[in-house]
Amino acid sequence: MEFVATFVVLASTYALLAAGIVILYRASRVLNFAHGELAIIGGYVFLSMTGFAGGSLPLAFAGALAVSLVTGIAIYVVVMKRLTGQPFYVAILVTIGIGILLKSLIIIVWRARATSIPIGSGTVLTFASGARMSQLDLATVLVAIAFYFGLYLFYRFSRLGIQARGTAENPLLASQRGVNVHFVLALSWAIAVLGASVAGILYGGRALLSPQGVVVGFSGLTAALVGGLDSLLGALLGSLIVALAEYLTIQYLDPILGEAVPFIILLLAMLLRPWGLFGTREEIERV
Repeated sequence: MEFVATFVVLASTYALLAAGIVILYRASRVLNFAHGELAIIGGYVFLSMTGFAGGSLPLAFAGALAVSLVTGIAIYVVVMKRLTGQPFYVAILVTIGIGILLKSLIIIVWRARATSIPIGSGTVLTFASGARMSQLDLATVLVAIAFYFGLYLFYRFSRLGIQARGTAENPLLASQRGVNVHFVLALSWAIAVLGASVAGILYGGRALLSPQGVVVGFSGLTAALVGGLDSLLGALLGSLIVALAEYLTIQYLDPILGEAVPFIILLLAMLLRPWGLFGTREEIERV
């Protein structure tokens, strides 16, 4: 039972990251390599917000989410919007540059100190086997479920969500039908960065926030690629696969090898099924 609890919590964190990568790729065909940096920045911002909010975790959380929304919109408006019409690899290189800048920001603003977020350490559930799940573990699972369910409702039933799906399919036609494509893309960046920030906050409650922690983004990226870059369901399944492989490697082989597992899975996925389990073959051909 302890295995199941740990595995599900790890998969939930990766699912939050993978969802943001899929959202951005579906919306604008941009593969965001700065997602890990955005997640860790979100954790550091939350930590700083606790000081401004007088130690109130709900206020700090709300402040961190507000900052993440503004950050996502700013990245699109200031940088990505200007790349419209450019080859796909230009946007990829730009996201790498954004990641480098964000990592430098961590070093400059927070002095690159390794720290954890002291939230949710109390035990909530104790199973018959002796395994326990903390408040933070439970929150991680519930937040991931709520995030995916919210995305389903948004894309399936809301007018704006339908416009986002139309923009993903054919932005030119959507624009001709009166859809504000730039607003939809800015919203996609805001939602993606929001998910990354939440993942970073939850990650920081269980592990150390540090510049090296940005590698968690590669686990989310691998999960998205394994599942399919244009499939949220695939992102969820890919997260389960990556988390399971990483957990088993740490438990039965070597904890150091656990950090290499996402890269090994990524390599195998690119060799065997580069369009992912639920992805469209056409999508990977574009890349």
